[in-house]
Amino acid sequence: MDKRVVIVTGAARGIGHGIAACFARKGDIVVIADLDASAAEQSAGAMTAAGAPESVGLRCDVSRRIEVEAMIEAVLACFGRIDVLVNNAGICPFVDVMQLTPEVWQRTLDVNLNGAFHCTQCVARHMIERGEGGRILFITSLAENVTGPAQVDYGASKAGLRMTMAGFATALGPHGITCNAVAPGMILTPMTAFHWEQPENAAFLKTRVPVARIGTPEDIGNACVFLASPEAAYINGITLRVDGGHQAVCY
Repeated sequence: MDKRVVIVTGAARGIGHGIAACFARKGDIVVIADLDASAAEQSAGAMTAAGAPESVGLRCDVSRRIEVEAMIEAVLACFGRIDVLVNNAGICPFVDVMQLTPEVWQRTLDVNLNGAFHCTQCVARHMIERGEGGRILFITSLAENVTGPAQVDYGASKAGLRMTMAGFATALGPHGITCNAVAPGMILTPMTAFHWEQPENAAFLKTRVPVARIGTPEDIGNACVFLASPEAAYINGITLRVDGGHQAVCY
């Protein structure tokens, strides 16, 4: 089997970087598409070290259709194909809903929801034309079902993303293209490390997560690798929670 070409958006760091690394270890060619061009190139270098020497980093603001189209054109010019898309790019401003401005609300929806729509539609058109199927994944969140005062915009975008995934699954399934979502629970990243490594917060995890640890970006990446594999060919339109059992706990 030829090496697959995998695009992961928002993969310069955090969960996206972990997802990309899991695909790289399988020998896939990974395209890091991120708003931060320099960080995307550095992340692509890490993919090379992980086993994907042809990987590249490209700048892309997924909220802008013109940039998404340009990114996809660059990938096709370089590799001639796209086999897997992971819609990971997202933001969470953490602003109380009563202080949330229309501009912040709109930016959250533009990145988290509209960006995934742009990427999926553009990549799906290529996959349909090529006629060899494909895999499209959406990184949602437990916030697609539960939220709080400072995550109203984020929760709305992730709930919308879940239904966007489901809708594309019905449209693309006949073409051999499956669409699924992965909903991360609490995940340790460079941005969250300070919070979760505090003793009281680490203790909190053990009361809320049955496996008694915080998740890693690779936990999410491993789920994505499975859903993008031939073994998952009959899985379409689902959300796979990767949360250590967090939502199974009755508080």
